[in-house]
Order: sequence, then C-alpha cells, then structure tokens
Amino acid sequence: MAKEICYKKYLEPTIHILIWGSFLTLNILFTQTLGPFRKENGSIYYPIVFGAVINVTLFYFNALYLIPHYISKDKYKTYLILIFVFYLSLTMVNSVVDHFCFIAIYSTEKEPFWSGTLTNSISKLFILSLSMGYGFTKIMIRTEKVRQQLIEDKLNAELKILKAQIDPHFLFNTLNMAYASAIKSRDTNTADIVEKLAVLMRYVIYESNGDKVPLEKDINYIENYISLQLQRLATDISCNIKCNIKGNWQGYQIAPMILIPFIENVFKHGIRLEEKSGVDINLNFQSGLLILETMNTLKNFKDFKDISNSGIGLDNVKKRLKIIYPNRHKLEIETTNRIYHSRLELEL
Repeated sequence: MAKEICYKKYLEPTIHILIWGSFLTLNILFTQTLGPFRKENGSIYYPIVFGAVINVTLFYFNALYLIPHYISKDKYKTYLILIFVFYLSLTMVNSVVDHFCFIAIYSTEKEPFWSGTLTNSISKLFILSLSMGYGFTKIMIRTEKVRQQLIEDKLNAELKILKAQIDPHFLFNTLNMAYASAIKSRDTNTADIVEKLAVLMRYVIYESNGDKVPLEKDINYIENYISLQLQRLATDISCNIKCNIKGNWQGYQIAPMILIPFIENVFKHGIRLEEKSGVDINLNFQSGLLILETMNTLKNFKDFKDISNSGIGLDNVKKRLKIIYPNRHKLEIETTNRIYHSRLELEL
C-alpha cells in the first residue's frame, strides 16, 4: 500500500517530465528553421531551449498558482488581469531576448521585432490554453475527491452511530416512562431534563437525515442543548455562561448539525470545575446572514489542539461548509492568551 502511494505521488511529475522532454527533444532533432534561426549553423538551439523554459514557466505558474489561488476563490476578474499581464510579460521577454540577444549574436539573418513577437504570442497562447485545461481539470478532480471523502466520512459516522445506538423506540419508551414518573413524583426539574433529552434525540435520529432542515428546528436543537448543559452545571459556573440567540428563522433552511460542533466545543473545553471559566455564545440571524460567534477560556494549549477531535470534529464541519456553502461562508478560528474564539458567517 505504501509503495502504491509512493508510485502515485511520482507518477504525474514523471509523465510531465517525459512530455516536456519529448517535446523539446523532437524540436531539437526535427526543426530545421525557426524564423531567422537555422539548424545548419547551430543558431536554432538557443531560442528553442529558452522558449521551452518560458513555456514551462507560463504553463505551471498559471495551472498550479493562479488558477488555484483565484479561480477556486471566484476571483475571476483578478485572475484575468493577472494572467493577461503574465502572458504579455513572458511574450515580450521571449521576443526581446530572441531579437536583441540570439539574433544579434548567433544569426546572420534579420527579422522584424514585431514579426517574432507575433509568433511568440501565438505559441504562448497555445501553451496558455493547455495550461488552463490542465489547471481547471485538477480543480474539478480535487473538488470531487473532497466531495467523495465527505460522503465517506458521513457514511462512517452513520455506521458508528448505528453500531452504538440501541433501539430508538425502546429508548423513547424508556424516556417517556422516566418523564411520566418524574411528573407523578412532581419532580418538574427532572421531567424538564427528560423532555429536552427526548427532543434532542428525536431530532438527531429522525429529523436531521435530509440534506437541509428548517433553520428554526436546528436553532431549537441548539437552545435545548444549551439549556441541558446549564441545568447540569452549578449556579456559580452557569452564571459565567453568556448566551444570546436572536433572529427571525422562519422560511430558511440549513444543513443539519453544522452549527452544533461549535457549541459542543465551548462546553467541552471552556468549562472548568476547578477554576473560573467563561463562555460566550452569540447567534444572530438577519436578512439571510447567520453569524455564530463562540468564545471560551482554555486551560492550556493542548485544549486548543484537542478541539478538532471533539464531536464530529471541526475538520469535518469545514469540509461540509466548503462543499455545501462554497463562497457563501467565512470561518475564522483563533486562540489568544488562552481565549479560543470562533466566528462563522453563513449565507442562507
């Protein structure tokens, strides 16, 4: 398996080297004339090699840098300006060197500067077309790999849940019995906890299986989750937890369970029984823009590294956001002076 991965890693670069090497070799062996350059006097080799270097530079700078950095982020205008300037610059460099260096030193024939420039511009345009095809294909393949990985992660997560869970009907019947028993004993606090727990489990098991769910249901899940967390904590700890949720949720939908990992993390890593800890949760929704901000104190830097492993993990959330809400979300995560802060902006 390791050898197979190693082979795949070096296969593509090897193919590229063979293609460019073959192209250069064929040009050197079979091209007899190139404008004022001739094979018979040896002047043709210098422009062929230099032109190949320029072509390789244009091809890979566009395919491996400009396209991933600008097209992938929908910065089309910036990309078009940069690629035009880069294409024009390399064409002029190639033409200037050909005319004022190679022709002047190695060739006995003369050629108008703009004639050589036109030839170079056409050849560079052909190379640029190939580069765009290669760069866009790599983006499509990478996007498809991420999508397939997300599907695989989701299936694995669902399989783990199926393996771990007991019969939901039995569980709900048990919760109903516990709720009825608490009501009968006039233990309203326990009854409230059981009821909220049943609502949470019903949402996770039955209602969050689709691609999208009503936003108000997801917000209701978060509110119940926070309420249960507050009920389990002592008053002196819960008083340091600030939660502000507001907005008009009706009529909007969201990918299920995409917000809750941020809420889970602040309670898992922000609550310290042995010391004073602070937690802030702010969820605001207005005019189709959802903003979720969380802040919590950290005991040490290890907590910051452990956050990515909590719940379904922030890495999984980032992948889901990238696929489900491409160019419609902004996620910022930072830690400063033992304060962990996350901010998610999501356009629905």
